[in-house]
Amino acid sequence: MFRLLVSLSVAALAGAAAVVGGYAARPGFTLEMDRAMPGLVSGFYESERAGRDTFAWSGRQATMRLPGLDRRGAWACIVRLRGGRADAGSLPEVTFTVDGIVTARHGTSNDFIDINVPLPPRIGHGAVMTLTTGTFVPGGGDKRELGVYVDRWSCAPDPGFQPLPPGPAIRAAAIAAGAFGGVLLVMGAPPIVFAAGVAAVAGLQAIPLTRDLGSFPAFAVPMEWLAVALALICGAVWLLRTRLGRPVGVAGRVALFVTFVVLYLKLMALLHPSKLIIDAVFHAHRLEWVLEGRYYFTQPMPNGVTFPYAIGLYVFAAPWTVFTSDLVSLLRIVVTVAEVAGGLLLYRLISRGWGDRTVAAAATVLYSLVPRTFEIVGNANMTNAFGQSVALAALAAATLWPLSRGRWNQWAGLTLLIAFGLLCHISTFTLLATILGVLCLLYRFVGRPHLRSEAWMIASALLVAAVLAVLLYYGHFGDAFRSAAAVRATQAATPTSAPISMATRMVDAGRFSAMAVGWPMVLLAVPGVIVWLRRGWRDRLGLAIAALGITFIVFTASVALAPVEKAFYRYALEFITRVTLATYPAMVTWAALGAVTAWRHGGLARVAGAVVVAAAIGVAGDAWIGWLR
Repeated sequence: MFRLLVSLSVAALAGAAAVVGGYAARPGFTLEMDRAMPGLVSGFYESERAGRDTFAWSGRQATMRLPGLDRRGAWACIVRLRGGRADAGSLPEVTFTVDGIVTARHGTSNDFIDINVPLPPRIGHGAVMTLTTGTFVPGGGDKRELGVYVDRWSCAPDPGFQPLPPGPAIRAAAIAAGAFGGVLLVMGAPPIVFAAGVAAVAGLQAIPLTRDLGSFPAFAVPMEWLAVALALICGAVWLLRTRLGRPVGVAGRVALFVTFVVLYLKLMALLHPSKLIIDAVFHAHRLEWVLEGRYYFTQPMPNGVTFPYAIGLYVFAAPWTVFTSDLVSLLRIVVTVAEVAGGLLLYRLISRGWGDRTVAAAATVLYSLVPRTFEIVGNANMTNAFGQSVALAALAAATLWPLSRGRWNQWAGLTLLIAFGLLCHISTFTLLATILGVLCLLYRFVGRPHLRSEAWMIASALLVAAVLAVLLYYGHFGDAFRSAAAVRATQAATPTSAPISMATRMVDAGRFSAMAVGWPMVLLAVPGVIVWLRRGWRDRLGLAIAALGITFIVFTASVALAPVEKAFYRYALEFITRVTLATYPAMVTWAALGAVTAWRHGGLARVAGAVVVAAAIGVAGDAWIGWLR
């Protein structure tokens, strides 16, 4: 017990120390008015944009509360604003108070000005800053009482004063590091692994906890309790399997721990007050429509084309709304959990298919490092991200479940899972159907004899699932499909711009595909493909990987070889990234084979493999931090 308490204390101290160190390097913060306001700020209307400028109108009074701010020394805050009045004679004066005491008064103009608001030292912690100004009602149906036009609000300690981070940040870091340290102890991690795991959690979580308003309790969800919940679930999974007589080996424990830590870190960035909303509110509104009983809606595209906006994500998320009214955070959590769970699915596929748990664990780790997933989740293209996760689950079921004739329970389950995937996104419909169709052909004509009967089971499941998806949803949009076909025919007959050259298309197809998975993954995959071919690929897992690879080649080649007008080239390249998103588990598996083969080979190959894996971690880390920029 004494050793347990000491270890947990060390983990908690490591978390706290990392936050103190990170905060010392960057103690100030900036509130940009181009994103949702955190709970620390009140009195502003929603962010707006004028040209390249983003801003938010204040009301008569706007307040920023900073609990735990270290006030042993002085701080200086700068608020960039302008009056924003058509009549210069009605420009208001602004008054700033700190803890109820007036510290600054300043007239405004129609040009931006920077107003200095000093925070003098005092006993205790925390600060409350308030902006007060006159208001006007713009009219024309806009009944808001608008104060001043605020562009930025930033604060930094005076030179020579090194503040400590707010208490809530230190406490959150200590609890989270201690929780994951407890998981490592329960799993029986040796001291060096315990130290490495705790150091990784402590160091990485310190980045969002010390960035801008992340030092204050401004996250959409309390991070320390999210960490505790995830750590408990992770530990419970390990203990349950042990009690059932199916203990998790070393590789499995690595995969399990990494999966839950990655989930925690991704949610920290997505729920951070600095994270841009982008399209998240759009999806929250669509979820509201589903909750209201509106199930059939479309997404407009250029030239008057619309396409059905599939609702699989919203239907799945709807029952969880009983726990929260924050639909943006709920959707982000659902999509991220589904995406990260794909790593565990990949572990299951490889460990069951090839019996190589080391490759399986490596694939799980690399799965979490693919840049395209950060881009698509960060941009809040949630339905596409969720659809990819469901598609991987469907492919895993088709690969792992026994589907010989007579296995009708498995067939029914696969059919429903495929149908759900087809209802998650229109591109998922196309790509998942192609992947499974190719898999059926491979089973029938290339696979080992016992797989040929399963080809018919998978094909029939796919056919029935497609019929269900059309009857339940896509069949309601006949007009949209007909209008899209008519527009496409018109454009083909009367092109409006010169087509992009084939050389450019081929170069861009390769470049965008490599960017989507990251160049380190491509390097690791080269020897991985050779190993995959040599070990034999006509088994279930090998054919599933082949189906993903063939689908990627076919669709990418179709974009690279088919003429595309300049006006629509952006959408062609975007489709390539969607194809990469749907098929990247194959690249990850090849990369894992390459990395493990290099490690087992030893010598320079081991060093080179380790360097490339480190580069993959660096690429993913930059994408993760990019969520907060």
